[in-house]
Amino acid sequence: MQTDAHRTQIYLTKEQYQYLQRQAERKRSSIAGIIRELIDERLPNDSDYKDNPLFSLSDDHLQMGMKNGSRQHDDYIYGRNK
Repeated sequence: MQTDAHRTQIYLTKEQYQYLQRQAERKRSSIAGIIRELIDERLPNDSDYKDNPLFSLSDDHLQMGMKNGSRQHDDYIYGRNK
């Protein structure tokens, strides 16, 4: 376990608990281990932002991404054309 880990308590439905229990048995892990694994899969990492033009620096390194990104972000994110 990590030294910077935090202990927590959660309430689960019967179905959620049974799912975690089955996963733990299948992977020979603990329920806590399965929960940590599921969270780790959803955590963003640097590569999530690397190729996104909205998060890239311009050539002069003073402006971020697209010039009109704040006004047309839906177009860039969802591929809409006006």
